[in-house]
Amino acid sequence: MHKRMVSLFSCLVLLFSVCIYRIYYVGASDYLATAAQVQGRYTLEVAHTRGGIYDRNFQLLVNNSYRYVASVLPTPQAASELLRVMPEEERESVVGRLAGGLPFVLEVPTNDIYAVGIDVFKVPNRYGDVQLAPHLIGYLGDGGRKGVSGIERAYDSLLDQAGATFQAKYQVDATGRTMEGGGVEIFRTNEDAAGGVVLTLDRDIQLLTQDALAQGCKKGAAVVLDVATGDILAMASLPTFDQNNIAASLDSTDAPFINRALSGYNIGSVFKLAVASAALESGFSPSYTYVCQGAIDVKGQIFRCNNHAIHGTLTMGKALEVSCNTYFINLAQKLDPGLLLAVCRHLGLGESVELAPGLTTQPGNLPSLKELSSPAALANFSFGQGSSLATPLQIARIVAAIANDGATVTPSLVRGFTLDGKTFSERAPSYASSQVLSPKTARQIQELMIGVVEEGSGRTARPMVGSAGGKTSSAQTGIMVGEGENAKEIVHAWFAGFYPSQQPRYSIVVFVEGGESGERVAAPIFKQIADGISAKEAALQEASVSSQ
Repeated sequence: MHKRMVSLFSCLVLLFSVCIYRIYYVGASDYLATAAQVQGRYTLEVAHTRGGIYDRNFQLLVNNSYRYVASVLPTPQAASELLRVMPEEERESVVGRLAGGLPFVLEVPTNDIYAVGIDVFKVPNRYGDVQLAPHLIGYLGDGGRKGVSGIERAYDSLLDQAGATFQAKYQVDATGRTMEGGGVEIFRTNEDAAGGVVLTLDRDIQLLTQDALAQGCKKGAAVVLDVATGDILAMASLPTFDQNNIAASLDSTDAPFINRALSGYNIGSVFKLAVASAALESGFSPSYTYVCQGAIDVKGQIFRCNNHAIHGTLTMGKALEVSCNTYFINLAQKLDPGLLLAVCRHLGLGESVELAPGLTTQPGNLPSLKELSSPAALANFSFGQGSSLATPLQIARIVAAIANDGATVTPSLVRGFTLDGKTFSERAPSYASSQVLSPKTARQIQELMIGVVEEGSGRTARPMVGSAGGKTSSAQTGIMVGEGENAKEIVHAWFAGFYPSQQPRYSIVVFVEGGESGERVAAPIFKQIADGISAKEAALQEASVSSQ
């Protein structure tokens, strides 16, 4: 009953206000009549859109849903129609704006509106309910007119100029009042333009990667690279933020605006792939054996295997399968530290990459040659502990080089630019590949990584269709949470691998912050991503056959 009375009251106020406005307008003094001879234009900007951000197949990653926005001139007909279509909780606000007497912009729930004084525009939403790669795309400030981060910021001017403007222009007198019978002119500038930026992302792979990561963790990242080109096909980071409501995440203690895929973290046993690569490049054989007794003494400092396991006699492949620390400590002791560091740098560790203007990855961290002169530091380095830091993207680059027979390509995010949303007007510069490992070494590492998935700690990563190669990691951080007996070290979980095992096309890395076990937490997410890619490829193949 109360709501009905409020609604009725609002209607009465509205109609009264509009009538007063009309009386004022029609029965104004000679002053208004004189002022009306000095005519001008009142321009109401209804909306301004931005250029498109496309995936590699010219599918829009933004501007792919719509809303209705109206320019409203207060008239009795407009008042009546708005009271009909607007939700009850918004009517009081609408009444106030109508009573102001000037044209205004109003988001409306439908385009099924027919009244003198109302013109409805179909305007794209910049970001929909399902937001793709928000950490890469970025977000807007200044009322949606300025790119603040990501691609929005990197190509702010281009995207702004490629957008459309929706305007309503009214005839007004010298007092600023809309003129009786002056009408309205509607302008849609650049409405059909489809210009924008084309990224390397694959919309479908991005979506399934986001979903897999969200199902498997609360904080972390996942990256999918094309092993032959270095193209970033997908990149997800959690926690995320709402591009439509940035303020909601500003006070979060979980750092949702950090792109964890581009941030440096403790690596752990994934680093053993680099040590194995350096050893093979130095002439070691995959059959090189070492007897693990569960611990190794390095100048008086004891280093133990995971869970204090005693692995016995191991080859390089078996050492990777069980992730034996002492094996790789022993191996690193026999290598030239300078060569080991050189291999790491050639694989992309310790190096930042500019993905777009102003969008640069963290370099991570590699110890210096002087630091590695300490036997304990070298021992820590050999299984990814100590001061070593790497980003998930860097680890994906390492895996891609191994899967690409030793040739590495700098990761890329931007394919080029378009004017029509269908073809390239300009392609971004491509990166030349560099042979950082011999094809023989790379293929040997591939086989060892396949063994990890088939027989070792990476079995939970095995896809439903075909096989994969990979490496698990549980990276100690040295950071403790809790106190006393309840104190616990934060341990990051990793899985880094390629798919499929034969003629690999994808490098997939999963990082779970505080996930503890790469085998239990990160590897199943890898499997879900690989299975999703496999299903996508099968669907495309089926569609291709059906169309023939």
